Formats: sequence, C-alpha cells, structure tokens
Amino acid sequence: MKIYERLSRVYDLDWGRFAEQYLSLVDRTLDECGVNQARILDLACGTGVLAISLGCQGHIVHGIDISPDMVTVAKSKAVGMRNVSFEVGDMTRFRVQDEYDLITCTFDSLNYVLNVDDLEAMFIRVAASLKRSGRFVFDSNTRQLYISIGEGSEKKELGGQPFVQKWGYDPVRNEATTTFEFADGSKEIHRQRPYDLSELGPVLTEAGLRAVETWSRFDRSPYDTRSPRLFCVAKKDS
Repeated sequence: MKIYERLSRVYDLDWGRFAEQYLSLVDRTLDECGVNQARILDLACGTGVLAISLGCQGHIVHGIDISPDMVTVAKSKAVGMRNVSFEVGDMTRFRVQDEYDLITCTFDSLNYVLNVDDLEAMFIRVAASLKRSGRFVFDSNTRQLYISIGEGSEKKELGGQPFVQKWGYDPVRNEATTTFEFADGSKEIHRQRPYDLSELGPVLTEAGLRAVETWSRFDRSPYDTRSPRLFCVAKKDS
C-alpha cells in the first residue's frame, strides 16, 4: 500500500494541527519581505491545511504532493477557492512556470527524501523557482529526535478507523521507519532520513541557497546539535 493511501482519510484529525502552526511563521517571514499578497508554492502540501489557510488570507497558493489520495482530499477542501490549486507531483522533480515569494516544505516532509542527490535536485528547483527576494521555509527531523524516541508502538483510532502505529530507527542505515497497521491487515510503511543543519547547509549552498534563520521550535528556541528538530528560513545566496 502506498503511503497516505489510507491515512489521507483521517490525516487532519491528528496531524493537521502542525501545518496550522506555521501560519505565524509565514506571516512574519512575508512581513519581513514586505509582501502583502504573496505567490506561494507549498511542496509536500498533504491535505492542503497550510495552503488553504494561506489562501484564506488572500495569498495565491499552489500545492504539490506525491500522494494522489492526499491531493484528492486537498482539492475537495478547496472547492470554490480560485486562488488555491493543487497537483500531484514529486517535490524533488517538480516543474513550475512561475516565480514565488515563498516556498514551503513543512512537517518533516523533507525527511522523506532518502538520499542527498535527490535533496540537492529539490533545492536547485526551489532556488530556480524563488524570486530574488523570496524565502524558502522548511523543517527537518534530526538524528537526535529519532534516537531519543527509539522503538515503540501505539494503538490509535481516528475517524472510526483503528490502527497500530509502530516506529523505529536504524542508525547504521540512518533511516527511520514508521509502520501503520490497519484492522484489515493492510499496512502503510513510511521511511524517513534525518537531516541536521551540518548536512543540509552544504546542500543548500550547492543549490545557491543560504540559511538566514534557524531554530528548534515554533517559539524560536535556538537550534544546536542536540535539537530534535530544525526549522529553517533560507534565501537565494547573492
């Protein structure tokens, strides 16, 4: 079973709140750029929580996600919104015609890119799609997060759909695996790779981007090598 084939139906009931937390960050970033009505590209847009919220603020937003099921949900929620659109696509190989004031990639979506070559390909496309004054906002789970949570499992039920969520991290392969096992025996297996700033920084540089602000939480706590998560604002390197 493809990732988010089943979870797309209940995703917003649990994980949708994370995207909503980005609104204040995006607002602050756009204010600093002096942009009132922005053209925004939301990579790995999921069910469109962030994109639709930004659209409700009057921004022009286009979302791309590799999961057809997630995009179907996003489109159903955005019916009648002429300034918000969605398409199915790979965030490491996307092609767009416009230049954007802001490009986002939120809620550890970056961690689904399992090799650095694909990550660089993505960043190069981001740089090419940003306006000179634009910003790229993203986050990443770090190795510290996966080490700290270790292995475990949890029984959950969302929207009347019971499942078991299992997780673990292989430090040798540097890969985290989260498996969702549903009552009918089907499974979704999600694989992610942690990225710290020490690894992301050179990839940003190679793509012509530069981190201008980093922190570890939405409250802007400082980022360091012990941080479980990295939040980053990057721009084109002049």
